[in-house]
Amino acid sequence: MWSIFCGIEPERPVIDQNTLRRRGTGLRALDRERAFDGLTLITPIAGPGEAYLIDLDGTERHRWSLPYPPGRHARLLPDGTLFYQGKAPQPEPLFPIWEVYHGGVFLRVAPDGTVLRETGHPFHHHDAEILSNGNLLLLAVEPLPAEFAARIRGGIPGSEAAGGVIWGDVVYEMTWEGEIVWRWAAAEHLDPDGTALDAHFAREHWPMANTVNELADGSVMVGFRSASTAVIIDRETGDVTWRLGPDVLAQQHYPHELANGNILVFDNGSYRQGTSVPYSRVVEVDRASRAVVWEYRDDPPQNFYSPYMSSAQRLPNGNTLIAEGSFGRIFEVTSGGEVVWEYVVPHFGSFGEGVGLESSGGAQNAVFRAYRYARSEIAWLRSAP
Repeated sequence: MWSIFCGIEPERPVIDQNTLRRRGTGLRALDRERAFDGLTLITPIAGPGEAYLIDLDGTERHRWSLPYPPGRHARLLPDGTLFYQGKAPQPEPLFPIWEVYHGGVFLRVAPDGTVLRETGHPFHHHDAEILSNGNLLLLAVEPLPAEFAARIRGGIPGSEAAGGVIWGDVVYEMTWEGEIVWRWAAAEHLDPDGTALDAHFAREHWPMANTVNELADGSVMVGFRSASTAVIIDRETGDVTWRLGPDVLAQQHYPHELANGNILVFDNGSYRQGTSVPYSRVVEVDRASRAVVWEYRDDPPQNFYSPYMSSAQRLPNGNTLIAEGSFGRIFEVTSGGEVVWEYVVPHFGSFGEGVGLESSGGAQNAVFRAYRYARSEIAWLRSAP
C-alpha cells in the first residue's frame, strides 16, 4: 500500500504461461516399496536430440546428446547400446504433418555417445526396431496407385496430399547397408472398405501406422492409428492373421505382445465409439478371444487422456509403466490400478510454426514412449547407487 501512495508501481508476479510447467514437473509421487526399481528412458519429442535415463527419484543418471532431433524415440538394446530414431532434414515434406512424424535416420549409439552404426530411409516414420538377426524392421510410406487411392473410405474430404496423392503404409526389413530384404504393403493386404479412416483424420496417409514390432513366433504386429486397428501379419505369406478394430480401439498406440501371449495397448480414445467424453485407457487383450482381460483407466476417466503418442509397458513385478505422451506424464500402476510412481518430464521444446497441426505448436514436454529398465539390464551403469 505504501508503494502505491508513493507512486511506485508494485511488482507483478511472474506467472509461467505454460500450463504443464505451472502445474509442476519432475517427481510427483513415489511408493518405493511397490514401484519397480530401475531406470526410465525418456526422449522429449520436441527436443534437439537428447535422451535421458532417470531413476525412481527423478534424478538424471545418464544423458545422450544425439546429432539429430528425435524421429520419435529411443530404446536400449540388450548389449547396452542405444537404438535411436532421428529426424533427417528433408527439403520438402510429403504433406504438412510429415514434418512432425517422419524420421529417416537410425543410429546405434554407445553409452559415451559414440555413433557405432548409422543408416536411414527417406520415407521412414514413427517406429522401427532391430530384429534378432540384426536387421531393421521399420515403417515407411509409398504413394498409392490412383485407382486404389480412389477406394479409400473416410477421412476429411479433399485432404489428400499435393496432387491428390494418398501415401500408403509399408513395412520393410532392411539391412544396415540399406537393402530391403522383405516388404509388406497395406494396399496389397488390407481391404480399404474394411479399413476406413476415422472421419476426423486427413486422407493424405492411409491407414497411418504408428507401431511395428516382432512377436515371439516371428509374426509382425502393426498398429494403424487413423483406422483404430491393430493387426498381426504372417511373415511368410503376408496374410493378416489377427485383427482388433474400432469396436475395441480408438486411435491406439504401441500394441505389442506380452510374455503370456496377450496384447498390451495404449488406447488413446479421442473418438471412441459410444462415448461423448474422450479418455485414455490401457488394455490387455486376450489374443485368442480378443476380450479385454485387464484395463487401467482413471476415475473419473477424463483425468487420464493423451490424444496422440503414448505407450504402456508391463514390468517384471506385474506393474505397468504408462506414458501419457502428449503431456510428458509417466507413471506406474499396480495390477489393481493404484499409482505408485509418477514423473512429469521437465524438458520443454517446440517444433516451431507451420508443422501441420496446431497441437504441434508451442512449448511442450511430450514423449512418444517411455521404457523402464532394471539396473541389471544396464551393465555399464550397475555401479550407480
